[in-house]
Amino acid sequence: MGYALFANRKIYYTNLVFTLQSKLDNIMQQKQSLLNFSANIADGKVTVDEIASDATNFNNYSEYLQGADAYINTADDEGGAATSIGEIGAMAAEQNNSEEYLASIAEMLNQSVNEEYAQQYNKKLEALENQLDMQQKKIESQLSVAQSQLQAVEEAEGQAIEKATPKYNGVG
Repeated sequence: MGYALFANRKIYYTNLVFTLQSKLDNIMQQKQSLLNFSANIADGKVTVDEIASDATNFNNYSEYLQGADAYINTADDEGGAATSIGEIGAMAAEQNNSEEYLASIAEMLNQSVNEEYAQQYNKKLEALENQLDMQQKKIESQLSVAQSQLQAVEEAEGQAIEKATPKYNGVG
């Protein structure tokens, strides 16, 4: 009877260990995915090739691009960069009104603003990564306890089998 109880506990802890290891694998995949995403947005540019090669982060790219667009079109006092962009554009137009000059200024502004937004967005990603780290540590602790319990159950199961098995000293 004791053997059946130990077998039941062994199955429970084996499943628990498997579940916790699966959760850890999932967290590691999420962290790798965030790392890839962060590397792709670091330069402030997001290309179609980057999005296509990293389909797991499609929602992140979509959110990032919408946020970058909002950042460019929101006034400085509301957390954006539109006022500064407008002022710099006006000053550039006063200095030189040629299309090439204004296009180069606009390109430099867009690159600078996109890099700034990428830095701000990376802070959000760092917070998310810290959250994943905390979840990982919690699961690792739970996994350690579950593995210890599994080992204790396996040892107790072995002892129960040994006690239940009749011993023979030989035929007499």
